Amino acid sequence: MIRWALVLAVALAPHLAVAGTRPTPVPAEDHVHAVLRAALERAEAADRAPLSIPLGATLKPAAVDPRVPMLRERLDAVGITLPAPAMSMPAVPATPAASVVQISTSPAAIPAAESAQAGEAQPGATEAVATSEDLIGPVAPATLVYDEELTQRVKLFQSRWGLRDDGVVGRRTFRALNFTPADEAQALRQTLARYAPPPARGKSITVNVPTAEIIAFENGVEVMRTRAVVGSPLTQTPMIQTNMIAVKYNPDWTVPPGLTKKYKALMAAGKYDEMRKHGVVVKTPEGQTFDPAQVPPDAVGTMGWKFWQPPGDANALGLLKFELDNDQAIYLHDTNNRTLFATDNRAVSNGCIRVEDYLGLAAWVLGIDTIAVEREIALGTTHYARVNRIPVRMTYYMAYPDKTGGIRYGEDVYSMAEGS
Repeated sequence: MIRWALVLAVALAPHLAVAGTRPTPVPAEDHVHAVLRAALERAEAADRAPLSIPLGATLKPAAVDPRVPMLRERLDAVGITLPAPAMSMPAVPATPAASVVQISTSPAAIPAAESAQAGEAQPGATEAVATSEDLIGPVAPATLVYDEELTQRVKLFQSRWGLRDDGVVGRRTFRALNFTPADEAQALRQTLARYAPPPARGKSITVNVPTAEIIAFENGVEVMRTRAVVGSPLTQTPMIQTNMIAVKYNPDWTVPPGLTKKYKALMAAGKYDEMRKHGVVVKTPEGQTFDPAQVPPDAVGTMGWKFWQPPGDANALGLLKFELDNDQAIYLHDTNNRTLFATDNRAVSNGCIRVEDYLGLAAWVLGIDTIAVEREIALGTTHYARVNRIPVRMTYYMAYPDKTGGIRYGEDVYSMAEGS
């Protein structure tokens, strides 16, 4: 027996030696991690920071401003160009007047000039047409004019940064324009240090606070992205990992503690208009409801009495609520104020997450189409659709790949990126 064991050991020795020298298999790098790492390499290799555009007043389309050339140069540097038109029209020869832009006029002089051209003698007509400045006033170089072409480029830039794409260059757009390679590198390092890929199997959801976005994954691949409204710096969205367990159609709403305190103060002052405007009533554990004026302020918050809003279009949760299983009362939901999704600052909620494309998210979560979701809402009743537990993670990534393959940089709304 020993002899056969030695023979077997000698026969297997070469194979065991080769196996021992093979490297341990390394999983393929996650796509998002690879994109972030490549962006960091580019940012660290950048030779110099771009010229900073002075902040100053808000820059609006059609304005004449000395910062316009710097704005144009900055967009050139970051590669923001408009798509080529499908068909180009023949070029029109430029006239001498095309190199200047009128920024003021002299209303009194123009009628006189028109009369003079018609051959009518008018007092002062000779003087009125003697020089162009008397007719059209001071002029500015076209390079200082925030024209339509530049406006469209700024809108494209804003869209890529997740900003309101109105062409108005305010504080947040200036911040994005003045973002340096060093700023990019810092944000990318912070994200790479915290980054964890989504689950490789099944559905999952990431809520990224700095970019105020919700990203849905299937088998580790992004399949949907929508804007979100997240918690304010005072009422932050907590960085938790939880699970989605149900979709609630036509939800009611229990007013959270912070707003309850405000409503109780209004009741104590005899002011009920705000609560009545939103249909908020006082509800008992037995289901009875009272107008706020019928209840002493101190009764709310004791014995299970609470401020409550019935389902409907005016409900703060909108038409859908996505239930999460956590002990902090955090969930995703629609909203009755959808204008906030078009604003630059979307960190304004009480901690829960508002979803812009609530119909699309519900359809994806439930494995149905949006028409079926709308049909359930149209029933008008409050009811649930159970969900096979979908992991939901709140993250604080200061940089994340966008849909175009670029990088979207978020804002450090909770001051959590310092020192990372």
